[in-house]
Amino acid sequence: MKRLLLTAAAAVLIFSAVPPTYSYAENNSDSLQLVCKVENKQVCITECRSSNIAKLVIPETYEGLPVTSIGKNAFLGNTGITSCVIPDSVKSIDEWAFAACPNLSSVSIGSGVSMISDYAFTTCPKLTSFAVSKDNPDYTAVNSCLYNKSGDTLIAYAGDSNASVSDNTKTIGRAAFFGREDIVSVSLPDGLTAIGDTAFSGCLSLKTADIPDSVKKLGSGCFMSCTSLRSVNLGKSLSVIPKNCFHSCSALTTVNISDSVTAVENDAFFSCSALSGIFIPPTVKTIGNDAFGKRYDIRGDSTVNITDFIIMGEAGSAAEEYAGTQGITFTIPRFSRGDVNGDRRVDAVDASAVLKEYALRSAGKKSEFTDVQSAAADWNGDKKLDSVDASAILAAYVKQQTLYR
Repeated sequence: MKRLLLTAAAAVLIFSAVPPTYSYAENNSDSLQLVCKVENKQVCITECRSSNIAKLVIPETYEGLPVTSIGKNAFLGNTGITSCVIPDSVKSIDEWAFAACPNLSSVSIGSGVSMISDYAFTTCPKLTSFAVSKDNPDYTAVNSCLYNKSGDTLIAYAGDSNASVSDNTKTIGRAAFFGREDIVSVSLPDGLTAIGDTAFSGCLSLKTADIPDSVKKLGSGCFMSCTSLRSVNLGKSLSVIPKNCFHSCSALTTVNISDSVTAVENDAFFSCSALSGIFIPPTVKTIGNDAFGKRYDIRGDSTVNITDFIIMGEAGSAAEEYAGTQGITFTIPRFSRGDVNGDRRVDAVDASAVLKEYALRSAGKKSEFTDVQSAAADWNGDKKLDSVDASAILAAYVKQQTLYR
């Protein structure tokens, strides 16, 4: 292997061999300087020494040899690039190759790219468009986002702060939204079945996560460090909440865990310091280390309990066992008729929650209630939640208030 590097003492080549028809930055006197290595008569770009090239066009050849790959970190953190054209000669794009480019807005990918590594285009807040050659056998663009060729797996998101995932998407790939600090909302399709590792990690402005019932699998660290995330609905098909899934979601106050969940892994809700308590259904049989009610104490450099955190569940459940071993308060909620939040009384909070749930269902939107909550809301016992139940709970609350005046 021959390496071509910047040094005054050795045989070094920095190429500026871009044809004059290619676009440059506004200051055309500064040519594109790329550091590369040559192996097996193929060129890999390893570094860019130019910070003021706005319209980046990767050359197809260097000294007669094809440019076939873009190496790890090659353009990492480049502040000048606003658009990038990757030619047909390039076969692979390594991890972090174009990550953290704050002004990169559009990427054009040629027909030869067959491998794009994880994190290749992450943390680019202005990225709004991918274009892929129609002759590329492995990738395509759907709604300006990067997908696999069949269009059912989202590889990398490109778009504005109100994200919407294509209806045909079955899988959101690893790190697809990673580090998109600008995203405030995301709409996920009902047919979605899996969300990959760290898919939304570092989306600092994301406020809610409404996971469809069709989703059966979440990846580790899926929503890690989403520090504005306030509420989460986990859907009714998920069996495992993986490790670090909501780690450091410091604004999280509401989580609904459905009866489909059987396991919560290590650190799943670690350092969710705004979460005051949670109901864990009896279907959950295993709970990992520091999964609930724990946070990091920087002063003591240690893990401590979240003050006044309460775990609610059934007697003899994994929830009770976990609370006991961790020194966390445990209570058995009654969830009696009308008491949908388990605080042992029927009041305006319950009435409001049932009205909201009824409105969601009437509009054909996703339920926010667990199965236990739905049973408590079913005032007349007809196995459905409707206006009759909502009215009855309101009436019970009003009657109670009248009696105690």
